[in-house]
Amino acid sequence: MFNLDQFLNCVQHEVNVIKHLYTKVPKDKLDYRPTPKQRSLSEVIQHLPTNLAIAKQVISGDWSDTGPTMQAVREAALKDFNGTMDREFALFAERVRAIPAADFTNKKVKMPMGEMPLGDALLAFPFKFLPAYKMQFFLYLKACGREELNTINCWGGMDGEMPKPPQQR
Repeated sequence: MFNLDQFLNCVQHEVNVIKHLYTKVPKDKLDYRPTPKQRSLSEVIQHLPTNLAIAKQVISGDWSDTGPTMQAVREAALKDFNGTMDREFALFAERVRAIPAADFTNKKVKMPMGEMPLGDALLAFPFKFLPAYKMQFFLYLKACGREELNTINCWGGMDGEMPKPPQQR
């Protein structure tokens, strides 16, 4: 399996990639949305750090303050996106590190779709959400004209050319 440090390193990597992609946002395209009922680019940006903030609800199983928590994080992201991502990751890591090891398997938490073990819940929310919303963010950037972005930007969090495939003989 994997350990807690590996898990947190994976989450940190996703945060770093998202912050890298944020440097590619065309400020004149923040209102872009693929269809009228989809989030705008600005709304996707505001939503990204909420994927870390939701750990509070996941760990406690108490979803009563979700709305105000998410709104506060969205507002903070508008003012300082990278700082908000860093703060939310630090809180996420602190909360996760405080969990007794046995609780990942043995503690059941209430989730919007039912009860599940805490470890499963942390993988479902927020860990799966970060790469999913990162991909949406990446695709929005591409749709806004950032044609130079490629797989290295999306999965590695850096600029660079895609390596050429080896020639077949």
